[in-house]
Amino acid sequence: MPKRKFFIFDCSKAENCCDKSQYNEAGTREKLSMLMHLLLCKPCRKYTSKNTKLTHLIKKSKLRTCSEEEKKAWKNSIEKEMAKGES
Repeated sequence: MPKRKFFIFDCSKAENCCDKSQYNEAGTREKLSMLMHLLLCKPCRKYTSKNTKLTHLIKKSKLRTCSEEEKKAWKNSIEKEMAKGES
């Protein structure tokens, strides 16, 4: 995205604030500044829209991380398969 400076934020700061807002890490002042920036910057509005859709899809998919035990079991299984291929 081209770097432009509208209102208080340049585009890179607006992107960062958008990401922080998705995870409720942005403060009120940052959110207000970002909203003002979005009024003037179409590329950042597009980025924010795509980012919001992506976040929604990830939440909807109910992804979960693997436990350490699962990771170790997969690693052992892969190592056994690789050892079979080498012999």
